[in-house]
Amino acid sequence: MRRKITARQLQAFERHLQAEEKSAATLEKYRRDVAAFARFAANETVDKALTVRYKAQLASRYAVASANSMLAAVNAFLRFMEWTDCCVRQFNVQRNTFSSAERELTKAEYLRLINAAGQSGNRRLFLLLQTLCATGMRVSELPFITAEAVRRGEATVTCKNKTRTVFLVRELQKQLLKYMR
Repeated sequence: MRRKITARQLQAFERHLQAEEKSAATLEKYRRDVAAFARFAANETVDKALTVRYKAQLASRYAVASANSMLAAVNAFLRFMEWTDCCVRQFNVQRNTFSSAERELTKAEYLRLINAAGQSGNRRLFLLLQTLCATGMRVSELPFITAEAVRRGEATVTCKNKTRTVFLVRELQKQLLKYMR
């Protein structure tokens, strides 16, 4: 059986992802990654040997995490096509349980940062930095710190299709409430 990737298959895969309620960013990424695989395959028959060669090419051109995200998209397409015999394993990654000390703020750095924000007279920046540091939130999650969330002392954060509760320590909650008046 000669397996070829066609434009019609790519469109059907995209419709499948939409039906699976994938985000717009995921759709775009999968579309781009599967199109790159289709260009690599050109007029060749899609088989395990082809995807193994593609995996090797990705390894030579990209960081492991990037290559793995591309392989995830390709494998999803291959499963959609029911060509599971062509799927490849992702690269093994040794995950760090803890962040390295170089990536974390020391207490002195934190205090210097907060003091600089406080001395600038920009109360909003001061509270924003305290909120990020006290909660461990990402900047993209800040919109979930609403007036209602501050009054409750917790925010429900939904990011990347995951939901979690972020608690606001009492002192931060008091400062934010005072700022809101």
